[in-house]
Parts: sequence; structure tokens; C-alpha cells
Amino acid sequence: MMTNRYPALVFICALIQAAGCVGVTSMPARQDPFAGLGLPQARGGHQNLSVALVASANTKATVDFGHKMLAGSATDKWLKQEFELFRRNFGKAVHAGSLAEAWAAGVDLVAVLDVYDQTRTACKYDETAVFLAPGDAEIERIRAATDIPFRGPFSINAVLKECVEDVQSQIERGIRESKALRDFARAKSGAAPAAASAAVPAAKARPETLRPGFQGKADESSFAVVVGIERYSRIAQADFAERDAQAMTEYLLAMGFARRNIIHLAGAEASYSSLKKYLESWLPRNVQPGSRVFFYFSGHGAPDAATGEAYLLPWDADPSFLKDTAYPTKKLYEQLAGLPAKEVLVAMDACFSGAGGRSVLPKGARPLVVKLETPTAPRNMTVFAAASAEQMTSTLEEQGHGTFTYYFLQGLSAAAKGSAQAVTAQSLYDYLKPKVQDAARRQNRDQDPVLQGRGDRELVRF
Repeated sequence: MMTNRYPALVFICALIQAAGCVGVTSMPARQDPFAGLGLPQARGGHQNLSVALVASANTKATVDFGHKMLAGSATDKWLKQEFELFRRNFGKAVHAGSLAEAWAAGVDLVAVLDVYDQTRTACKYDETAVFLAPGDAEIERIRAATDIPFRGPFSINAVLKECVEDVQSQIERGIRESKALRDFARAKSGAAPAAASAAVPAAKARPETLRPGFQGKADESSFAVVVGIERYSRIAQADFAERDAQAMTEYLLAMGFARRNIIHLAGAEASYSSLKKYLESWLPRNVQPGSRVFFYFSGHGAPDAATGEAYLLPWDADPSFLKDTAYPTKKLYEQLAGLPAKEVLVAMDACFSGAGGRSVLPKGARPLVVKLETPTAPRNMTVFAAASAEQMTSTLEEQGHGTFTYYFLQGLSAAAKGSAQAVTAQSLYDYLKPKVQDAARRQNRDQDPVLQGRGDRELVRF
């Protein structure tokens, strides 16, 4: 049985099949049809662009660990595969040890590769490629993740090979389908971006990237579940929800939350079973007296027309069967209130009116047919909601975020700092409420964020 002590060892040892950890032979890896024929392998993507690959601190730590644990050959093979992926999809790809070295190579773009491994009893890891234009302006972020259970000791090679191929396939598909990269390439060549009348510099065309302007004291006793669902399995997408969640995770790291204590669920990862698993099993198993707990959700909400109860919609939710496929906010509050935590903070960028925005109704139903039942936050909990019960939420197209989340994070970055050099729940609410209201009015709608619970809870100290 694998233990928590060596989660990355198994992952790295079998990244490329049979690196020496498991003595199981198999057929050679399938190659490109043109391999060995003196012809170039199939190429696609953005052949008029050059890119430099820079490894993040997470990726470097994973690679270093692999070499220390005598899995160097597997690690090197995996790195070669990663490089080949970029070489196939760009006209030129080079390695660089830093951003300065990357730009000195005269490339068009820098791709920061971030790999984070959580392999335990399942192959679970995620990989993000962050593309930067000159000036370090982020123009695209492509994330891939996998979570495949091991099927016994003799399945390790096969499962890990499947994991790596799955993640690399997602990254490659994301690169080839990226409108931001296509527009950047067209602008570089002097052509107009798709559906535009003139070339626009990509750095200006892309939404801004929110970055925390602070670093809090590390706190191993803090735990968080962050959920962002943009593209659902059977309902309309919630624009920018996954960007919201990614930014929230970065801010939690700056607030002192340990990365291993943050569960980040995006897209298909945020299924009903995953939400239930982490809220009802993982948090109770890990949270201790004195812990801080943070729950964040960006995506769709929905009202039950019969009961008025509000639900958060996981990736695989069916609005026609809310009780079976969605998570009620009342149960969420009860579950979090039952933890032995010192304090619990909840932030939800979703609405429950059914009137649109980040809210949906079953097909054929009409919005605002019931008065929504809004549960009261328990005593140890502070809750931020993006809008009141009967309203719909809004997004900021230029910034690329939900309006509520954008100003929530801006407030954490000292904008809501009071005279005591700290951001409290109340000072954050006092900052973001008028900002959100003003932004919504410009879209000809009303949106009034809601704060429940103690306003004196300190969130960030400067």
C-alpha cells in the first residue's frame, strides 16, 4: 500500500512506463506514424511563434525529488516529452532557467510550466501552462488535471502512463484551441485577430491577472476547498468561474494557507461526488480546534421551485433533479458549522434566483416564481454572497472575472485595509459592496452583495 511519505516517488518513477520501480515489461510506447521515416512528426498549433519553457518552483521541486529518489531517468524522459509537446506546437521551443534568461533568448512567448502532484492511492496531479507576452503580461493559462485510481500494485505503470498521456493531451488540445494564442500570433504577423477589424496587442486584449500584493504568515492549520466550474456537463457555462477559482487559490496561498491544505476543484473535477467527499470526509478528518476553514464557490446556483431551497451546482448537476445532483447551501452551512474550526469563511460567486447570470432553472421553468429560502450563517461562520436572493450576478468582461470575486480579491490586496492595518470581513464588505453595485448598474441590473456573520474577523494583516 502506498503511503503519504512518498507520493511523488511513485508518480515520477512511472511517468514513463517501466523506469525501474516496477519490473513489468510491456509493448513499446506507440510512436508518431512518421517516426523513423525521415519525415517530421505531425506539427500543429502556432508555428509562427517561438516559446521558452520555464519551470515553476513546484515543477522544480518535483524534478529534484525524482532525481534524489533514483528515478532520474524517468524524470528526464518525462521532461523530454513535455518539451516535445511544445516543440510540436510552436515554430521554436527552448529551455530557460528564469524569465530573464527566457526573454534574452529572443522568443515571442514564455510558458511557465507548473506541475503539482498529489498522487496517493490514485494518480492525481495537475499541470498548468501560463503563457506570458513581453512585459510578463499573462495572455493565456491552460490547466489540465487527472485523478485515476490505482487498480492494484500491478496497475501502477499502466495507470500512471494513462495519467501522463491524459494531462499532456489536455494541455496540447488547449494550446491548439486557444483563441488568445491565435490572436497573439495573428497580431505578430500583422493580421487582425479573428472577428476584429484591426490587430490588437494580445497583452491588452486579454483579461488582467489578479496577483496578491502581500504574503501572510504560514499557517499549517488552515484548510480550504476552492471550486470553480465554467463549462458544465449539461448546462450553460458560467463565464470566468475557473479564472475566479484560480485567482482565489493564489490569494489563499498568500494568506498563509499551505498548498497541500487547499483542495482546488475545477471543471469536471468539481463533480457532485468530489464536492461531497471533500466537504463531508476530507475537512472533518483534517480540521482541528483552532483551524481556519475557507470555502469558495464560483459557478452556477439554482433554486428549488417547490421548496425555495438554494443549491450549488457541481459540474455534473441536473437542474431537473437538484436533490440528487446538487449541493444545498443549507447542508453546506450545517456541514461547515459542525467542524471544530475556530472560524469558517464562505464566499460564493453564484446566484440562486433562476433569473440568469450564474443561476439556472430546469428547462421550461420560469425565474422568480418563489421566494428563496436563505439559510442563516451559524455563529462561527462568516458568509459572503455575491448577490441577494432575488438578484442575478454579473461578470466583468474586461477584467475576466465575476464582479464579486474581482472586488473581493482587490479588497484583500489592501484596498479594504482599515486604520488597524488589517482587512476584516466588515472592511472588505464595505469596500466591495459599492464597487459591485456600481459595476452592476452599468450593466443595467442590481447586484447587492450580502455579508452574514461576524464582521470583525480579521482576514489579512499588513
